[in-house]
Amino acid sequence: MNKKIKNIALVALATLVWSCGDTKKDAQQVLGSLQVKGYKVATQSFNSEVKTTANIIASEQVELKAPIAGQVLEIYFEEGAVVNKGQQLIRMDDRSWKAQLVGVQAALENAQKDYERKKQLLVVEGSSQEEIDNAFSTVETLKSQVEQLKVNIDLANVKAPFSGKLGMRDFSKGAFLTQGQIITSLTEIDKLKVDFTLAQNHQKSIEIGKKIAVLIENDTLEAEIYAISPVVSADSRTINVRAMLKQKEGKMYMPGVFAEIIITTNFINDALLIPTQAVVPSITDQTIYVVKDGKAQKKIVQIGNRTKDLVHITEGLSEGEVVLTTGLLHVKDGMPVTVELIK
Repeated sequence: MNKKIKNIALVALATLVWSCGDTKKDAQQVLGSLQVKGYKVATQSFNSEVKTTANIIASEQVELKAPIAGQVLEIYFEEGAVVNKGQQLIRMDDRSWKAQLVGVQAALENAQKDYERKKQLLVVEGSSQEEIDNAFSTVETLKSQVEQLKVNIDLANVKAPFSGKLGMRDFSKGAFLTQGQIITSLTEIDKLKVDFTLAQNHQKSIEIGKKIAVLIENDTLEAEIYAISPVVSADSRTINVRAMLKQKEGKMYMPGVFAEIIITTNFINDALLIPTQAVVPSITDQTIYVVKDGKAQKKIVQIGNRTKDLVHITEGLSEGEVVLTTGLLHVKDGMPVTVELIK
């Protein structure tokens, strides 16, 4: 009885060993082909983006200064006010010039009459050519005096050279301003200049009329390039670029505010792009794995620019190849793989 039980136990043990051996063999077959996902490479259009800081400056800005010395008779503006081109801002003492102008204009009128009368008398030999020349000289001298007085009066009445927003003033009515003393500042607020520099290798990506994105605070605005420096800076190897930005109604930004710009560069019609997770970086090389005849093949590639999700491969990859995007920590060169394509 004991011998029979012993034989049964031996048979059971042999069956178990044989069964485990088959299971191990099946497991090895399953593990031998790594289950991965892959991306089939196709050409597509691609452009990279360059982000850099920019200086926001006024389209037009000037410090208005007293063109002549004199006492301020009237102030016609409020600090910080918006004014139109040609609007009068202050009146300096112009009374003596206005009084002189009345007398000179009267003298000019008489001189012109005298000149005309002597020209008529010359026909009947009632005057000489010398008298006519002297009369003409008097007329021209008086005309010059009239123009000079008008210029002085105009200078004494300071006007806005363009439309914009005024700054502060540090004087009051009745103050005496010296020539060149600051009256206030005037800044055009409808448009802003966006001043930035770009590396010389992006020269082909900029042109007059190109639109760029301008980031100010949490707002994204659009500006248009209108000027490009004709020379590359010898120190930084960069190009100075300026764009014009039109302000949004209801939300005006001030010159000097911090801003960044985003500009598209290096547009390519037939770029080879792969998901960023497909690239395995190392100290010296950038590596990917492609599928060839059901097996993983290691490739060293050269990469260009990248976006958040895609990398531009410039060398080492061909259109139509399938690049592995998962299993990269376990895959080995020459290992059998089973690929599920992703879009």
